[in-house]
Amino acid sequence: MAIFKKNIWLIFYVLALTATLFFFIISYFKWQNTYLKYQTSQENIVELMANATYSLFDTQERLMDILGVTLREDEHYLYNFQGIEKHVNSLLQNPDVLAFGVTTPEGDFIYGSSHKDPTKIPNIANQPDSRDSFSEALSYETMVFGRTYFSPAVQKWAMPIRKTVRDEQGRPLFVMTTLFKLTSTFDRLINSVRHRQNLIVSIIRDSDLFQQYNSLGQNEYNLTYQTPFPKASMERMFETIFDIYHLTPHDLKKDEPLVSFRYQDGQGVEYLTSIKYNKTYKLWIVVHTYVDTIIEDFLQTLALYFAVFITSGGLFFFLFHLIANAEEKRRNDLLYQATYDQLTTLPNRSYLHQNIFNWAYKNAPAFSLFYIDMDHFKNINDSFGHQFGDYVLVEIAKRLKGMLPVDADVIRYGGDEFVMMTHLCERQELLFFATQLIEALSRPYDVQELHFNIGASIGIAIYPDHGQSLDMLLRASDIALYESKKIKNSAHIFANAMQEGFLKNVHIEQELRKAMAHHELFMVYQPQMDIKGSVYGVEALIRWNSPNLGLVPPNDFIPLAEASGLMPKIGRFIVETVCLEIQTLHKILQHLFQVSINISVRQFMDAGFLEHLLQTIEQTQLRSLSITLEVTENLFIEDVHALLPLLEQIKAMGIHISMDDFGTGYSSLSMLRKLPIDELKIDKSFVDEMFEDDAAQKMVQNIIAIGKNFGMHIVAEGVETKEQKELLSAFGCDRFQGYYFAKPLPKEDLLKFLQENSFTCNV
Repeated sequence: MAIFKKNIWLIFYVLALTATLFFFIISYFKWQNTYLKYQTSQENIVELMANATYSLFDTQERLMDILGVTLREDEHYLYNFQGIEKHVNSLLQNPDVLAFGVTTPEGDFIYGSSHKDPTKIPNIANQPDSRDSFSEALSYETMVFGRTYFSPAVQKWAMPIRKTVRDEQGRPLFVMTTLFKLTSTFDRLINSVRHRQNLIVSIIRDSDLFQQYNSLGQNEYNLTYQTPFPKASMERMFETIFDIYHLTPHDLKKDEPLVSFRYQDGQGVEYLTSIKYNKTYKLWIVVHTYVDTIIEDFLQTLALYFAVFITSGGLFFFLFHLIANAEEKRRNDLLYQATYDQLTTLPNRSYLHQNIFNWAYKNAPAFSLFYIDMDHFKNINDSFGHQFGDYVLVEIAKRLKGMLPVDADVIRYGGDEFVMMTHLCERQELLFFATQLIEALSRPYDVQELHFNIGASIGIAIYPDHGQSLDMLLRASDIALYESKKIKNSAHIFANAMQEGFLKNVHIEQELRKAMAHHELFMVYQPQMDIKGSVYGVEALIRWNSPNLGLVPPNDFIPLAEASGLMPKIGRFIVETVCLEIQTLHKILQHLFQVSINISVRQFMDAGFLEHLLQTIEQTQLRSLSITLEVTENLFIEDVHALLPLLEQIKAMGIHISMDDFGTGYSSLSMLRKLPIDELKIDKSFVDEMFEDDAAQKMVQNIIAIGKNFGMHIVAEGVETKEQKELLSAFGCDRFQGYYFAKPLPKEDLLKFLQENSFTCNV
């Protein structure tokens, strides 16, 4: 079955070869059968002719013996024409007998049935056609055949037989001669044989090789009967017989075997010949069939076989062709399923790996590989389901195909990642084309009256500069994509410096994976002060002190934790550690204060986030009113519709919500109005530039005004000077956080700080 699936035509070829071999075997046996049929027919004819000849001539000899005795006993009949005719009248009644004659030993006619005056018949001993056989008859006791010749008396070709009648002393008294019709007895025998038209029957005298009878003799009597059978042909037949049967002419005459063989005459004509010797009358009975006749008969039958063979083969070919087409279609369908994405109909990862050799080969021209990753696409699947995500993916594929340059390929590499291969290689044209791709992919996607805004980040690698294999090119483009992902909706061409940073990040990621198990992560807390200088609360900040890397800044490892999927686990560590440590401080100080915990995008999207938070609060017995969750502005841009129910549920539990880094993103006032936010945090970048940049100062004023309008508290980050604190206070800022008040402190140092400062009564 496996080979059937693998190659249906192999089975057809095996069957065709077997059928052809069988056809040749059948043809061979059919040839043998046809040849044997003709050989058997010939041998039957030879036996029939031999028996018929012997019977005919033996009967005739007996009649002539009886007639001879009658004539010898009553000699006066011998010279009495009417007396002889009276005795031979019954002999002449035989339709095969043409004439009968009696001659003296000298050859003069005493009686001739064909002539009333025998004296006028020419002397038989002087005639060239009869002289030899007449002399032979005088020498033998038995009947003798004369040469077949044309008898002027009867005006026919006739075959004479002669018998000498002797006295008691053996002296010849007279010679009797009977003329037989040449084409009577033998023709009747031949006419009774099937396929007689294919046979050449000859009866040949052994003494001089003249033919007594030839079935084709009537066509040319003179040539057939006046010329001896070629001696060379006879000798060739004897040589062939000897080669096959190891029999000499003497053996053939002695034992009278019937032999059949193929031989070629002097003109190159090939015959199937059967031959037998009659030693009684010294005759060779020979039957020929042209081999071409046998071949023609065989080919007629073979043509029928061949027609059946070809028809059957054609039917089998048609059947196998149908099966092969169906199998090829099935194989192509499987290949298509294996190498093409069913959703977008784009080639997939397997296609890329199988066909990269069409691009990357020895002395191949340069080409570029675009690694395209969609920004914020996951939110569509998480919020609206994969059906909506699939609609968007199909539209992305259409846009990519619409942007595809000549002789380029685009592949869905997996999820929301695509790979495009182009012959663009110049830096400017690569970045220009990448910008066009980003613009096209960033246009809104309309699905069932919903509008989705996502972007695209692109990493570009060039063959062979950045790698000579697919893996190397993908790695280089992925590193470039990583750089693009830092700022989103951008494109970067791979550079060696990126690889150094990438390897550094890989190393940091590897160490970060071990950090959790080795308890290298810990929490610090930066106090938040109100306008009067009292402690309102603290912001919990994670730190990592690696034995191998030293103190790693959060900006270096938090994005890696996000990208590598470690953030949910680290987030659970942060929640559990902060709740436990703050509850401990609450007990020690006997005073409640607020703690702000930063929640990443991945944490917030984790299905078990809220359940874990509530479970931890319950276990540590920390009051939910003491907790503020800080969420970056970009989180709300990701998917406000999906987050809103969760935020409202958190708000209902008494947990406060703060929007961190407000003003650095693109959130709208309408969106801000919908969110259950208690607090806005002004980003440090605006605070730093308030005195140098009027726009930054106005931005701070606007943020404070917006927050106040929506009933929110305002917190300024990065306050490092008295002047910054006073200006922010003048603008209406509620709380402050920065080095001017305190740097982030471990739990023990925070305890001392809190013991030395007063608290705002806020909880």
